[in-house]
Order: sequence, then C-alpha cells, then structure tokens
Amino acid sequence: MAAPEDRIIDTAINLDTLSELPRTGWLLRGVRPCESIADHSLGVALVAMMLADAIRGEGQPVDVERVLRMAVLHDTPEARTGDVPMPSKTREVAEALDALETRIARELLPEDLFGYFREAEAGQSLEARIVRAADKIQMMIKVLVYENANRGDLHEFWENPKNFRHMDLPMARRVYEAICARAGRRAPWAEGLAP
Repeated sequence: MAAPEDRIIDTAINLDTLSELPRTGWLLRGVRPCESIADHSLGVALVAMMLADAIRGEGQPVDVERVLRMAVLHDTPEARTGDVPMPSKTREVAEALDALETRIARELLPEDLFGYFREAEAGQSLEARIVRAADKIQMMIKVLVYENANRGDLHEFWENPKNFRHMDLPMARRVYEAICARAGRRAPWAEGLAP
C-alpha cells in the first residue's frame, strides 16, 4: 500500500488532465472557449453542496461530506476517456462505456475513493441522487450562462427531458423550474414530458 503522501500525489496526477479537457457537448455546439471537465466537476460540487444544504434545511438528514466526495469524483474516468456527449450514447454504447468507466475509475482512484465513485454511479442513496441531480442542474445553469452571453446554439438542451433529471428530489425540481423561468421556458414536466 502506498504512503498517504504518495496516494495524494498519484491521485492528483491521475486526475490532472480533467483541467485540460473541454466538455465536448459545448464544443459541438460552437461554444469556444468552454468549461473543462474539472470546471464542470467544481460546479457540480458547488450545486450539490447547496442542494444538500437546502434539503437538510427542510429537515432531511444528508451527509454533505459524502455528497462532496461523490461530486468531486463523479467524472473521474473522463481523465482518460474525455467527455463523451449524450447524443453519442446509444444503449449499447452507454453499457460499454459504463463498464470501461468503472475499470478506469478503479485504476485511477485509491480503493476508499473508488467507493464514492461507485455510489454516485449507482444513484441509490440520497447523497448519490443529489449528486446526479446536481450534475444536470450544473449543466443547465451553464446553458443559461452561455445563452445569456450568446455563445453557441444550445436550444436542444431545453428540449431533452433527460437534462432535467431531478432524481425525485422536490428541491432539485424547484431549481430546474427556476432555471427554466430565468430562460423564459417551461420545465419539461409542464409540457407533459417526464425527465
């Protein structure tokens, strides 16, 4: 087993490329420059932390440290794969990519941190559901930011109900509704579409 100082250095080196890799979905839609995968992970951690705090404020117990650990690590495999945009993910591609990403995360992360990645991927615990909702909330906030700056053609993000994954969290649903209101759009469930 590696010494703690070596684990810290090796893990940071393994994930360092996330700061250099752009989010492909933005590039495909003409947004240049655009956020990196590391920028996205920081945004997800921020949204997840605040979402967890809001849910906790409503009286539901939430382990915010677990939320933050999962949020920071949720895109670990993209340090090797880059960002594979949703439109490219058929069911078969998604299944193969899930297996590949699990293998890569196991290679890049110490075992104790790999557990947080797996928990986030499974999406079963309250904390993992918060992270999964925050992942899409951050993306839709970024759509709002880029559109307000007239950067890229991003209309299709509003049309895909999967981009409004609220994970059965009423607070996440309210955040999506507020994002849509700021964009002058209706949430997909208002249009009869289930996220």
